[in-house]
Order: sequence, then C-alpha cells, then structure tokens
Amino acid sequence: MIPPFLLQKEQINSENEDVKYKLSFIDHTMKNVASFITTSFLQYYTSKKEGYLQAIDARVKVAFMLSLAVIINLSQNIIAQSVLFFVIFLLSVSSKLKPVSIYKKAFLTGFFFGFLVFVPACLNLFTKGHPIITLLSFSKEHQWWIYKIPKEIYITREGLYLVFRLTTKVINSVSIVLLITATTTFEGIVKSLSWFKVPGIFLLTLTMSYKYIFALSTTVEETYFSLKMRWWNRGSVIDAENIVAGRIAYLFKKSWERYELSYQAMMARGFDGSFSFYNYERLKRVDFAFICFSIFLISSVLIINFVYA
Repeated sequence: MIPPFLLQKEQINSENEDVKYKLSFIDHTMKNVASFITTSFLQYYTSKKEGYLQAIDARVKVAFMLSLAVIINLSQNIIAQSVLFFVIFLLSVSSKLKPVSIYKKAFLTGFFFGFLVFVPACLNLFTKGHPIITLLSFSKEHQWWIYKIPKEIYITREGLYLVFRLTTKVINSVSIVLLITATTTFEGIVKSLSWFKVPGIFLLTLTMSYKYIFALSTTVEETYFSLKMRWWNRGSVIDAENIVAGRIAYLFKKSWERYELSYQAMMARGFDGSFSFYNYERLKRVDFAFICFSIFLISSVLIINFVYA
C-alpha cells in the first residue's frame, strides 16, 4: 500500500529559473579544493589508460621530460619550437588524453608568464629592428636618467618574433610537464627520481608535502560540506565568513593530525626516512624504441637550430 503523500505531484515554481546565483569566495575556494582532489584522482586514472606513453617506463619518461625541457629552453629557433609543439601534441593524442585539457592550462600559463611578461620586448625601446606599428610619436628624443626615449615608439618585427618565441618556450615547457605527469603516477615519478640518484631528503619532502596538501584539501572540503548541511543557508554571508575564519586553525590542526597518522602508518610499516627501491623493472622494446625516438628528436632540433641560426 503506497502512502497518499507519495502519490502527490510536487508543484515546481519556475519563476526563478533564470536567476543566476554568484558564488561567494568561500564557494570559489571550495571549488578549487575540489578541483585539486579531482585532478589528483584523474591523474591516477589517466596514467592507467592503455595509451602510448602509459606503456613507457617511468624512468624513460622522466629522462625524456628533463632533456626536452632543457632543449626547449636552449632552442632559439621558432621552427624548432613548432616541431616540439607538434610532437607533444601527437604524444598527447597517442596517449588517449584530451589535448584541450593540457593546452588550456599551457596556453593560460604561457599568456600570463610568457606573453604578458615579455610583451615589452617587442618595442624598439628594448629590441631594435624594423618597425611594424607606430604607437607614440614625440617632437624630439628625450633623455630620462640613464634611459633614452626615441622620437618614435613602435613595435619591431624582431621584437615580436622574440616575444612569440619566448611565449612558445613557456607553452612547450608546461605542456611536456603536464603530459608526463598525466601519464605517470606520482609513485612512479618518485621511484624514477630515486633511480636517478636524487637525494632522499628531496624525495621525502616532495612525498610528504604532496600527502599533506591532499590531507588538508580533503579536510577543508569535508568541513565545508558539514557546515553547509547543518547551518550554512540560515545565516548571512558575513556570518559564514566569520565562522570560516574562526575554523582555520582547527582545519590546519585536524589536517596535521591526519598527516601525522599517515606518517605513523608509514613508520609502522618499516619506513626509516630513506627511499630504497629494489624491484626496478627491466626496459622493454617499446622503451628502447622511445629512447631512439627521443635521441632522433633532440638531434633534429639541434640541427634545425644550427642550420637556421
């Protein structure tokens, strides 16, 4: 027998359907925290996909990332940067990743830390060359302290080329790091760094920092949702901000306790502060093929830089 109230249809009020609610800074913070946690989980799942780079040994990928990062920053030719951009794009596609997710972050970083930082270099104040667009014109030259301001300030072709090349360097550097981290687990990266004789104190700091950030993010998210379910919508935004401000110390204390429990669990399982890996897997044919491809790519980039220097 179904109760009568379960058979009643709920009347939906559609008057406020088009009303858009703005998120407070607390909601934005929680959104970013949830994004960090989601990204951490997604990194694990993307590294387990049956893609090309996922099948490569982590040591080979870390060596490829470091060597390619050096070549990207040493390369002074836009053709070489374009070749590297195309190769990274093909590797992301062959690894069954979404290139949009990688290049969205790479282009955003390249815009803020590449283009906006280097854009003054396109002016003739810093880079001499052939004028393209004149921005300002004065009656005569001016001398301000040790700086000489020319009669005309314009964008030069050489300066624009320089800005584009430096911005491409930033985009390629961020792209290769995001690509390798998306196809390699965090444990695999730490294990590879240990194989390359990176000091144990650095690996310990890296591992524990990652665990603490993850514990802190989880604690903040759980506390936020518990507050919102019990009280959040009953008060004003100012009251909510005051409560959050008063709970910051509690959040750090609770997250530190969870961090300590994780560390004690590691100690109980025999962790003595050093990283010792004894079960390194042997390199497979696909690893040697990728090493040959990496050598060919780096050699080609160096030849392009030498020819078009």
